[in-house]
Amino acid sequence: MNIALHHFRLVDTISREGTLTKSASALHLTQSALSHQLKELEREMDIQVFDRRGKKMQLTEEGTRFLQSAQKILAEIRALEEDIHNSKNGKTGKINISTQCYTAYHWLPGIIKSYKVNSPDINIHIVSEATKRPLEFLLRGELDVALVRTQMVNNRIKYEAVFEDQLMAVVPKNHPLASKKFVEIADFEGTELILPAYDPSYQDTPFIESLIQIQHVRPKNLHRIHYTDATIEMVNADLGISVMADWIVKPYLDTRDIVAIPLEPAVTRRAWYAATVLQSPAIQNFVACLKYYFAQNHNNSRQMFEEVAFEPDVKKALEAVRFVSMS
Repeated sequence: MNIALHHFRLVDTISREGTLTKSASALHLTQSALSHQLKELEREMDIQVFDRRGKKMQLTEEGTRFLQSAQKILAEIRALEEDIHNSKNGKTGKINISTQCYTAYHWLPGIIKSYKVNSPDINIHIVSEATKRPLEFLLRGELDVALVRTQMVNNRIKYEAVFEDQLMAVVPKNHPLASKKFVEIADFEGTELILPAYDPSYQDTPFIESLIQIQHVRPKNLHRIHYTDATIEMVNADLGISVMADWIVKPYLDTRDIVAIPLEPAVTRRAWYAATVLQSPAIQNFVACLKYYFAQNHNNSRQMFEEVAFEPDVKKALEAVRFVSMS
């Protein structure tokens, strides 16, 4: 059978309106065109859909059965249209995110809490395997937002500054370095040094490892561990020391026997960026929430936050929600 969507709408409308004149008006058709479509359907189905009783149109038994299916199909079509509309306008769907270098996401619940006020039906999914190569995952469409500290020259990627961090030496409380005001790169000589794992084929050598090589510093052993929590536990067990960003290590300091000491002032702060390729409302609103969160919880991001352009609904949601503190 060759039945089109307009046939289902036709029968549904006639059954509600009751006459061909009203139905033609509702469907923005001439009465002649509507009659032609109805005859086309009845000929294709080899049934009579309506009994004509004067101007009134009465469904036949076969027509009633057809209407039942039509209503189900039209309801699915309306739901599909609504889903597509909501997805395009940032109301439903999924956002894949990842952070370069680190696998700690203690900062994420505060962002999700505010984001869900305006977009309750969008799920945030962490793609942990993208940690080592976030920009490549982004270009392949496997990430929507990457929080990164390095940039790849590619005109498809948009970078928005979020905050600046400070690198800290993370050591056990009883370690000789724990009493220092600043830790120098030379202090890593002869230590068990634990740093984030990285892909050697990627675009750059991690910052601290570059400084170690430049200054010809030789740790006793250099361990590369992918998971941030595992690194913290290694330091807590006095099995080595590490270097982490201040915003990453801060929540661990009250619950572990570790301390964080700033690296020497000569080690510059690092800027972090929200990297995106697609610019859908859902993604843009998530980046806005990301900026707002770090502006409220990180001292080095307030100036960057002043440049954030919020969607009206997002601004209202952010003002209504108190963020979970990073501390």
